[in-house]
Amino acid sequence: MRKQLDTVVSPKSKLTRPIRKPKTTWVEPKFFADVEYRDITSEGLLRASSFKGLSRDDKS
Repeated sequence: MRKQLDTVVSPKSKLTRPIRKPKTTWVEPKFFADVEYRDITSEGLLRASSFKGLSRDDKS
């Protein structure tokens, strides 16, 4: 997965709210992630999330 993401690295975040994470690598939104989760917190974060797979958006 890292090899795929290395092809779309972005110099800065595209998020509207800043997130402080050390050693973060931002990428262009060219992939779709299949994620399962149990709930969404009051802060809008996923609770008990699980990554299921990755696919590329070849339309852009």
